[in-house]
This record gives sequence, C-alpha cells and structure tokens, in this order.
Amino acid sequence: MTFEPPPVVSEAPALTQMPISGADRNGRMSLGVLAKRTYLVGPDGRCHLAPEQLPLNYGVVEDPDNPECILAEPDLFLDKLETDVVVRGHAWNHAGAPAFYAGVQVHRYPAKQVAVFGERKLIKTATGRIAFSEPTVLDKVPLSYAYAYGGVDERAEREWGSTVEAMGDQLDPETRDLVLSAASPWRYPRNRGGKGYLVDDHPESLDALELPNLEDPHDLLSGDRIIVRDPWYWPLLPIPASFDWLDGGNFPRMGYFGQTPEWAEDDLTQYVDAFPEVRYGYADRKIFFYPPNLLDIPKHFDRRALNGASMGLRFPYLGGGETITTANLHPQLPNWSVRLPGERPTLWVDDRAGGLNELRPQLYTVVLEPDEGRLTLLWVGFGPAKRQYFEHELLAMPMLVEW
Repeated sequence: MTFEPPPVVSEAPALTQMPISGADRNGRMSLGVLAKRTYLVGPDGRCHLAPEQLPLNYGVVEDPDNPECILAEPDLFLDKLETDVVVRGHAWNHAGAPAFYAGVQVHRYPAKQVAVFGERKLIKTATGRIAFSEPTVLDKVPLSYAYAYGGVDERAEREWGSTVEAMGDQLDPETRDLVLSAASPWRYPRNRGGKGYLVDDHPESLDALELPNLEDPHDLLSGDRIIVRDPWYWPLLPIPASFDWLDGGNFPRMGYFGQTPEWAEDDLTQYVDAFPEVRYGYADRKIFFYPPNLLDIPKHFDRRALNGASMGLRFPYLGGGETITTANLHPQLPNWSVRLPGERPTLWVDDRAGGLNELRPQLYTVVLEPDEGRLTLLWVGFGPAKRQYFEHELLAMPMLVEW
C-alpha cells in the first residue's frame, strides 16, 4: 500500500515538530511524530545546537535554475526503510588538479566516491573518433545532479518531439512540463536534469553538448559510449553520481514507485544483470520488467521509493553517534569528519483516549552541508492508529518531544 501524506495547505506553519498520519509498511494506519533538529558543525567536527532551527519541509523544493533537480525532499514520510544521508554543497579542489575524487564514508560502511572533472569539450581525433579534451581546473563544483551525467538531447527533442506532445493542451498546466519531460525519449531517465546525454552525432548536438563534471568512478563516460544512437538503449549508459537528493522522477527511484521507462527489452534482457542498478545492488532485476500500464503502478510500489538519498547513501537505521568522514567536500579541509550528535528525542503522541503513547524514534534523514557548517537530523516515531488523520486534526493533536 502506498503512503498518502496528509494534505498540506500553503498556510501550514513553519514547524520543527508535528504529528504525522499514514500507512506503515504493512498497510496499517499509524500515527507518529516528526522531530527535526539543526546543528552547527565546527572544523573539529563537533556539533552544537543551531540558534536557527530549520523547519520541516512540506513538499519537494525544486531547484529554480533547473526544475529537473531538487533542493530538498518532503519530511512527511512515515516508515521509511533506511536512513538517508545527503551531502549538499560543493566538491572542493584542494589539490588544484584538473580531476580529483570526492568521497563520503558513513560509520563503517563502504565509502561512496565521485570523480570530479573541470570543464571538458568533445573533440574528434584524426581518425574521426570522439574524445574529450583535458579538463580545466575548477576551484569547486556544485554537488547538484545538474552537474552529473544525464540531461536531454535538445536538438533531437526539438526535431522529433515525444509521443504525448500532441496532448500537451489537455494536460494540467502546473504539471505539463514534467509530464512531457517524463515521456520524452530524448531525456536520460536516470537523470533528466544533468548534462552529457547525446542520442546521435548530429553536428548541432555535438557542438551544444556540455560534459558532466560529476561521474561514477566505476562507470565513467568515454568517447566510444557518449552517443547512445537508440534512446531505448539507455540502460547501458553510465549511472549518475552525486551526494545530493535524487529526484523521485529519476530511475531507479521512479521504478520503486512502480513505473519503469521503456527500454529495448527484446535486445537487452540478456544484459540486465550488468545494468548498474543491478550490478551495484541498488535494485532487483525485476524493476526493469514492470509493465507500462499505469493502472498497474500501485501493484509494484516498493517502499524504497520514500528514500531520496543518492544510491549508495542509504543505510540501515543510524542511531546517532556515528562518524561521517568526507574527502574534498569541505571548503577549507580536504578531509573532515563529523560525529553525529548522540542525543535522541523522546516522542509521545495522543493515544486518542486522553493520554499519550510513547514512540520509538528512528533517524530517517541526515543532511550535511559542509559549506554552511550545518547538520540537520530528522527523527520519526509512530505507532498504531484507528484511522488516517487530516491536516487540521494533526496541527491540533497533543504531542510531546523531549531532547
């Protein structure tokens, strides 16, 4: 059963804690409490309570410079399966090199690395092969997925359009652009907001192409795989790499929601186990075989869709006290370690019988912003409920959070 967050109105107050209502992983109605806590982090990695506490996010916060990328996820999810660890800001080039690595290691789990490049251009060799120029030296690169592999072949999309473009006038104006984007075969399903995706070698497309600055070091882009030629062969292309939030419309997260973009299933089924999502253990192979019927989407919903961290940065519930070590992600320190605060909230919510139920808190989200020297934690606890409650009921419901 999918989770329906409580309806939210634009007048919702800026809260750091509130009750939440919805279905748990077993489909049972539950009532819980959200508690968000913001800390300032010094160069020594020690955390202190911030004087300004960031409020709960009621919805997706889009990047105004790139609507295909997001700045923040909603906090209103109940019963997420893992802890999201998100690092926002920049990769910093402390060595002054054309290319370098940035990395994050959480506790004793394997580190996640991203290869960071300066600006590069496509060049053609004397034999006509496509190659990349040497990267320029950049002081820093934003960690947004806008700088990772992906994006759109704008010339191809402009020339060929998409199968639903003729229906554009019938679509809701508020969601029209997103629907058309999702249906376009000329946009990379794993990251529609990135750069470097090229369907064919038309001179106009080659000249306009911007290469990504962030790449998976184990799945690098190269001149001989830069042109996909057939958009339905997208599963063979590199997986995007970053430490930031992953938009729910990008694969494999959209696959967890129950919908997989079309691909050349007849030709590529024998290679599914080599697709990066399966090879890295980010998804089961079955995620590639969901039928396109929209009515079947709820049947294939996987609760992993509620986790919005980058692949490789989702962990069994953290409990506080773990260390996060970063490489080339702090503006002054090439290597920086942060110890998560050990404090855990005690949560209670109305038992609907005149008393309070104590809830078991779980750490759902860790957002580290080295540029700002800031750390934000989201704790959630929940228990059985008689039904789902509405926004106006939740805002008036008795609850208690103690730190």
